[in-house]
Amino acid sequence: MLGSCFTEHIGAKLQQNKFDVTLNPFGILYNPDSIFSALECLLEVMEGKMEVLSDSLFFAPSQGLWNSWLCSSVFSFVNREEVLCKVTQSVKAAVEALQRLDVLFLTFGTNHAYYLASTGQCVANCHKQQATMFQERILSVEDVVDRSRVLKCLKQLRPDLKLVFTVSPYRYAKYGFHGSQLCKSVLLLAVEQLVKIFDGAAYYFPAYEIVMDELRDYRFYAEDMLHPSAQSVDYIWNIFLDEWVSFEMKGFVIEWSRVLSDLNHRPINGLTVSYQAFLSKLAEKINCLQQKYPNFAFNKEVDEVKNRLQQCKHSLFSNT
Repeated sequence: MLGSCFTEHIGAKLQQNKFDVTLNPFGILYNPDSIFSALECLLEVMEGKMEVLSDSLFFAPSQGLWNSWLCSSVFSFVNREEVLCKVTQSVKAAVEALQRLDVLFLTFGTNHAYYLASTGQCVANCHKQQATMFQERILSVEDVVDRSRVLKCLKQLRPDLKLVFTVSPYRYAKYGFHGSQLCKSVLLLAVEQLVKIFDGAAYYFPAYEIVMDELRDYRFYAEDMLHPSAQSVDYIWNIFLDEWVSFEMKGFVIEWSRVLSDLNHRPINGLTVSYQAFLSKLAEKINCLQQKYPNFAFNKEVDEVKNRLQQCKHSLFSNT
């Protein structure tokens, strides 16, 4: 999953529910050119061109940080080697995922892209550098469609690959709300073209329309009145499950949601005997799911419950 708002929120929920998801290996990407550039980078690394990663690094004296033009600021660190290590690890994991990829989700946020004035390279993030270093370009429908040629390379690698496009419902206030709508219009028209080009293998999930048309009340927005609220994300997630997830998998999600709710529970009165009993029952629930769904990995949750039980027992023993 590559892109912005929808990618982060729905991708996180998919991961929570045991889907095999590689989520934004370059960090959040906002425009189609940055997304397609990221996919091209993965293909280059697959061919052994590792220098593309080190060549993307630069030092920003004003921040005292090393950054990568390929990635968001989540990969920015004081030490160059640490940045390169983190980027390389993430990209290598994404390349491995690419070779067994079944579905590729791409979320377009804006058609405003930024390019290094010195090289013409499209950057994933400007990293708060001087505006004179960049050239801003407003992508047209034709630009987006032309840059999508990398998807044909991916289809050659994975002939049965399914493509799912979404447009982020986040509104870019810095362009003005009219300008933001123009951005979305271009992206929607571009996606329409891409779905036609990859007919039978490409789909559109209407996250943008769900928020704009169904969730029009401001209670469905976060405090900044721009980002969708948690309630909106849950609403979209439920529609996503209805449209994209099998009946059997939805049954698992319902069962697993109860376990997740229990895992998020924290005792009001500390580590008590009743909380110990609660954890024991939770361990039983996870064990039952392990037996019912043997192909799923529950090691992380099993270890977490064991650790909490040990802490609880130790606390109760110390107080006697």
